[in-house]
Amino acid sequence: MAGNSATEPYITGHNVLLAHAATVDLYRRTYQPSQQGEIGMAIWFRWYEPLTIFTEDKEAGARAMVFSVGWFIEPVLYGDYPISMKKIVGSRLPSFTEEESECIRGSVDFIGLNAVTSIYVTADEQRNVSFPGYFEGWGVKRTAYRDGVVIGRYNSVYYAPWGLEKVINYMRTYYDNIPTYVTALGWGLPSTTTVNDEVRVEFYAQYLQYLIKGISAGADVRGMFAWSLMDGFKTIYDCIIWMMHLTDTPNSRPCGSRTCSRPIQI
Repeated sequence: MAGNSATEPYITGHNVLLAHAATVDLYRRTYQPSQQGEIGMAIWFRWYEPLTIFTEDKEAGARAMVFSVGWFIEPVLYGDYPISMKKIVGSRLPSFTEEESECIRGSVDFIGLNAVTSIYVTADEQRNVSFPGYFEGWGVKRTAYRDGVVIGRYNSVYYAPWGLEKVINYMRTYYDNIPTYVTALGWGLPSTTTVNDEVRVEFYAQYLQYLIKGISAGADVRGMFAWSLMDGFKTIYDCIIWMMHLTDTPNSRPCGSRTCSRPIQI
């Protein structure tokens, strides 16, 4: 049975936000005074780079950011959805009551950024306006190529380290420089790769250089987590992302650390 992509993504996201707000409220009232813990929200943050310098493409990039990132960040910071998103989606976007808005506003101590890749966007003048689906609301076309040149090397995602600096500068500029953590930084390689992954050494060195540039410009980044310690079963047969190599042999142990898990110079 088919779903309704014109409304269901927004209903689902709305309920996720309400559940988050209720959980944070419970923690802050009951446990935080003694535990002194913090709560954040991790966002998958693909950087959307305008394909050209034309206003239409810059606006397309801004819409892509609002629909993919602002959709969740603005409610937990300010208590409501982005104004531009509300105008585009209209009545299909659920609204918060005053009580819900008060509860969700400020319901994070930090934002986690899963920021590993970038893509170009351009205005989509031929989009199907008669079908009000989630991605149709963006009004953009995505492409990995500008003037025939790919945005970055590709395995599971595009290798574009400069995008990480833009992500953290975006958080600094648009969201009051709220404390952030890069909660997932990694690059998938074909599953045939074992422990010799020099290309991922380059990946981490390049991405960390751009991370440092963003921090030097004033971005409040508190830490970075590599993605991740060990291979998962879902990637053994597809691509590997993590730092400890596992095999699919029964009763076997991890086969050792990959090159990228060792100290690197940046």
